[in-house]
Amino acid sequence: MKLAMADSRIINRYNAYYHGWCLAFDEHRVEYEQDRDINWLLGAARRGLIFSPELHRRAQRELLGHREAIPQLGLSEQAIRFNTYTHPLGDDKDRTNIRQLQAFLLDSPEVHMFLCSHFFYPPRTRIITFARKKPLIIMYKEMQPLKLIIE
Repeated sequence: MKLAMADSRIINRYNAYYHGWCLAFDEHRVEYEQDRDINWLLGAARRGLIFSPELHRRAQRELLGHREAIPQLGLSEQAIRFNTYTHPLGDDKDRTNIRQLQAFLLDSPEVHMFLCSHFFYPPRTRIITFARKKPLIIMYKEMQPLKLIIE
């Protein structure tokens, strides 16, 4: 499915039945540096974002919390937006990776968002994951969807 710039689509969101449980992220190429606000995981059927602790709290509250209105995730080459909060992208690495994430999301007929983990990263690191396949139904329950806006 191809979308024109500044178009939107719905992404299915999932939350673990039990607090702290996560699927493993699987094999991936990584763009990871401890002091970055955003780290990028690039897998064949998944893309992941590891945010700094402050940015993760903001994303968790805005994107994975229960709300009356459908939450919105905006992706542009200049920023990532969670509802009304905008986080500017820092450098060329972020801009290159946001373009790869946008292409992945636009080329996927169906997209699902949930949290994952991976043994390679510090304990309790949660990866905001976008995948082409649904997560395991025995671990995750479907929530209200997310509106993705490609700007």
